Amino acid sequence: MTPATWGRAFLGAGVCLLLSCSFFSRQPPLPRHAAIEPTGSDKKFSSLIEDADIIYFPSESVALGSRAEAAWKLLEAVRRHGGSFALGWDETGNEEKHRDFLAEASKAGGEILTLRAPAQGDANETLRGFEPPPGDYERFALQFASRELSEAKLRGMYETVLLAEQYAAAKIAAHFREHRGEKILVFVRRAHLGRDHGVPYFVAQKTKARQLILNPQRHRDSAPGLLARN
Repeated sequence: MTPATWGRAFLGAGVCLLLSCSFFSRQPPLPRHAAIEPTGSDKKFSSLIEDADIIYFPSESVALGSRAEAAWKLLEAVRRHGGSFALGWDETGNEEKHRDFLAEASKAGGEILTLRAPAQGDANETLRGFEPPPGDYERFALQFASRELSEAKLRGMYETVLLAEQYAAAKIAAHFREHRGEKILVFVRRAHLGRDHGVPYFVAQKTKARQLILNPQRHRDSAPGLLARN
């Protein structure tokens, strides 16, 4: 092989390597997941969130009847971490029920981030730069396979969900970039907290924040109080 041929081969390999690196660098890092129980000690709650910047908890699983519930323990763990923090809330029903919790968070120095998306036209500027995961619409449509819905109806429903997720992600990512070092505790519905889609997926497209998704478990006498997994 002539020197010129070797040169072209190395150049081609270099270009392929760069393209490959570029491709993989665009893939959002997956968030960690952890199962969590209210019976976990305060120390375990604090240890779990120590290595996370943004912590997600499904809002429909929030129970506030006792300070021993997981949501209260998470708030206390974030508060004990020191400094300022933020609490994101999707405001999907039960606002009255959660008012005391939000007031306590605000009193402890937390900034409340409202994550409910505005009308479609008002949010377009905020949502630039997001890319849905491959096959996202098909995944969404599969949930309604047993219902006779038109393509137009399904598309409209999907666009509404996409708007909600991207708007929440934009607010979370913007706050993280502007307040480095702060922890953000986010309460959104479980459907928006998928392993490879949803709000954390879109946040990862805008930041390199360490994200943790919590899966609350009800009390089981024989189970450990806190089980973390990647």
